Amino acid sequence: MVKFGGHVEAIREGDFKGTNLYLIPYNKIKKLVVEHESEKSTQFIDAWQDALSKAEDDFQKSRQEFWGHIFSTIGPNAPAIDVRGAHPGKALKLFVESVQPDQSQGLLFQLMKIKGAATTNSEGLRKLVKKFDKYQNTQFSLKLLPDLFTSSLYSGQSMLQDGIDLFRQLLEDSSLSQVNTMIRNDSEAKHARGIQLRFEELEWLRRLCLSIPKDDLLPCLVAHRGFHNIKDRNDKRPLENSLSAFETAWTSGIHLCECDIAVTKDEKLVLAHDDNFSRLALDSESRNSTKLVGDLTFRELMSLPLKSGIRPPLLIDVLRSALAISDESKLVIEIKPGNEIAASSLARLLIRYPDLRKAVAMIMSFDAVTMHRLQAELNIDRPDINNYRTNNMAKNASKSGLPRLTSFDHFGTMRVSFSSQHRALSSIGLNLSQMNLDQHQHHSIPQEEESHNNQGLFTVAPTRYVPMPKLMLLTVSGPPKRPCELQVGVQDLSPIENWLRTADGSSLDGVYLQFQNSMMTPEGAASLQQLSERFLIGVWGFSGKDPDDYETLKWLVRQGNCSYVNTDLPHCFRNDILVQTTD
Repeated sequence: MVKFGGHVEAIREGDFKGTNLYLIPYNKIKKLVVEHESEKSTQFIDAWQDALSKAEDDFQKSRQEFWGHIFSTIGPNAPAIDVRGAHPGKALKLFVESVQPDQSQGLLFQLMKIKGAATTNSEGLRKLVKKFDKYQNTQFSLKLLPDLFTSSLYSGQSMLQDGIDLFRQLLEDSSLSQVNTMIRNDSEAKHARGIQLRFEELEWLRRLCLSIPKDDLLPCLVAHRGFHNIKDRNDKRPLENSLSAFETAWTSGIHLCECDIAVTKDEKLVLAHDDNFSRLALDSESRNSTKLVGDLTFRELMSLPLKSGIRPPLLIDVLRSALAISDESKLVIEIKPGNEIAASSLARLLIRYPDLRKAVAMIMSFDAVTMHRLQAELNIDRPDINNYRTNNMAKNASKSGLPRLTSFDHFGTMRVSFSSQHRALSSIGLNLSQMNLDQHQHHSIPQEEESHNNQGLFTVAPTRYVPMPKLMLLTVSGPPKRPCELQVGVQDLSPIENWLRTADGSSLDGVYLQFQNSMMTPEGAASLQQLSERFLIGVWGFSGKDPDDYETLKWLVRQGNCSYVNTDLPHCFRNDILVQTTD
């Protein structure tokens, strides 16, 4: 059972921190579900309807403020003939042309948050009705769900997603072409200087990699935040989550490096562990270093030097480096709880650039809802699902004599509904956020429906499909510190299956467990072995508290059959491999 209430609280303190957007009191209403007094039914309906009303009012108010800002801006700046009776799409185009890119990107980010709040609220309300009917043996779904599905909170999300797509389209192409050359030149120069300065550490790392068996142990070792110094120094090792930290590890023989991602105000995926860069910035008190990553634009990020003198890297640049270095060089990406926008941005990146998937071994998060939602978004690009849906819809359209289907033209652009892959999900304009994700994970595709459509409608050109990364759920062994965290110990791993699987039987690929000393016993290893027959297993630990050495890696992989084991690569990792200094 996924902790949706924990997910709501996580994004309240994550994406929506500092905003006035309304999120339903999911946990408060949920308490009425499990209480059996007869009067609780009336209290539940009242609380549910009140939450729907407040969510709908806030959704309406937020959209009014958004469009009010758009038209108040273009009114004085655009020709009156263009503003008069403008479609929403035309208004967005005029706005982008009238203001600086930073203003457009900031407004797009706000629109995404409005959409995120509506998605969370509508999904939470649906889940609450489902739970109440299940526990109280009622049929409130018949009464309450029609109210939800006919509300503007629910139906307005489709138009809002159209607006986000168009807004992003107006902004992203030019910005992408402007920064690529500068990014690569900067990163390669810094990388070359870093290699020379850290020669002794590099030699140690290379000798260490040569000493670890390549057939089973080395592919399971995960360099936590790359090859870095855990005390935030950069005199011998690169800084954490920096391009040099990953390039140094990969060129020395490490296969897997773990990283943390965040998304900037203008939707650039950047590597960052903390909410801001004050811990790693060269000037820790500067305005940009203390701003939340989500409040920074890429331009501001470029002017934010870290202690090493270089800026935080974009995810796309790290992935390109991995592809250039070797086929074994891959990232393990962690999405912090509450960062749903980062998860969606990551999904778009991997769908838009399929070759980058080769450089991502696995994606994980402590937030189970975020991971299941990410799985649904990534499954859009699966050829068995996507081609079946588009070709099957085309056949049905052809047989009925109907014209090609188009989405409702909210923005006056007459875009075909299947022009982007996510439109193939539904012919009635619904998007992922409005669907029961349990029902859209995996589908049984009839073999005969996979053939080419002879009518020529909605056919998909055959392409080489690159598999998506593995998806895993992070857990804790002690009391959870965040609402979305799930606690499990090696003594009883039975809850994991319910967390990973959905109602239709599909599943995340595995679980990333917090280290426990009992894992190093024969009983603990046997428990891990048994779990590994159904799911992939990873193990993470606290630096300085949990063992981080070669013997631990060897035991967890060979005795526990773990596929991923985190390490900070301390000098004591192998006592027979010492740093050879010239001091």
